[in-house]
Order: sequence, then C-alpha cells, then structure tokens
Amino acid sequence: CTFAGGTRELYDWLDENRDVAFLPVEVVNSPEVISRNHRMVSINAALAVDIHGQVVADTRSGEQFSGIGGHEDFVAGSGLELSDRSILCLPSTYRAGEEVLSRIVPWFAAGTVITTPRHQVDAIVTEHGVAELQGKTVHQRGEALASIAHPDFRDDLLAAAERASGGRSPVL
Repeated sequence: CTFAGGTRELYDWLDENRDVAFLPVEVVNSPEVISRNHRMVSINAALAVDIHGQVVADTRSGEQFSGIGGHEDFVAGSGLELSDRSILCLPSTYRAGEEVLSRIVPWFAAGTVITTPRHQVDAIVTEHGVAELQGKTVHQRGEALASIAHPDFRDDLLAAAERASGGRSPVL
C-alpha cells in the first residue's frame, strides 16, 4: 500500500507489521506491476454507473468529489490477465434531500467526466447483487445492471437498455 487512514486499532495493527509494505505510489498504482499479481482482485468504489457500464468515481453532479487515486490503475491492471477480477462497488441509491435517487442511471448528462470507460469494466456490485459486464453486449449489460438496481428503478433501466440496443440512444 501507499498510505493508510483509519482508527487507532488499524495503526496499532500496521505498526511494525511485516505483512504490510508501504511503497511509493508509482509502484503500488502501476498497472504493469498490478498485472504481475496472479489472480489479482481489485475492489474499488464508484459513485454512479450508466446503462452502458461507464463508471463515475470522482465527481457528483458535475462537481469534483474526490481524486481518482488508484481507481483507474487498479481497474486497468486487473484487466490485463484473464484470471484477474476488477470489482466496482456502490450502493444502489442515494438521498438528495427527501428524494431517493438511483446510482445506476440510463445515461450521464453531457459533460459528465467518466472515470472508467465501459470497455474496462468487469463486475459491478450493489446490495442487490453482482452484474458481470465483461464480454456482454450493450443490451445484456443494461439488463445485468438493472437487475442490481433498487427495484423501484429497474423498469426504467430495462427500458433504457432496450433503447440502447443496436447503438441507439438510451434517452427517450
């Protein structure tokens, strides 16, 4: 790892722990180094995903939320070997005031900055399951993502997936 942040218990566990190595970020986050790990599994957080499988991990509503850190490095590094997995996790919904909104959306607004392009996404996980996206068609990706969305949003996402099939826009 490059850094750690957490509780006193974590720091006590890390102190002189020979099973943990702190290395420079250019080593830890190097896709080439990451890909040398046999059966590598990377787990990253995401803020939103669209019906095509594009992932946003560092902005919310067009505003910078965080840096991308090693997100893209670990997704790319884990995608270089067939035995590797790259897992992206997010809750299916969030609150905006009193409104509950889906983090899996039919499309992103123009100008949204994509952190991870759809062709690099392997699996997306929410509290409703896992959507395996690698090697799937646009329609299959949409169906898989709709299946792990909150049930209140699934019908609209399935309709968007149908519209997105064959290179059409998911927008009504």
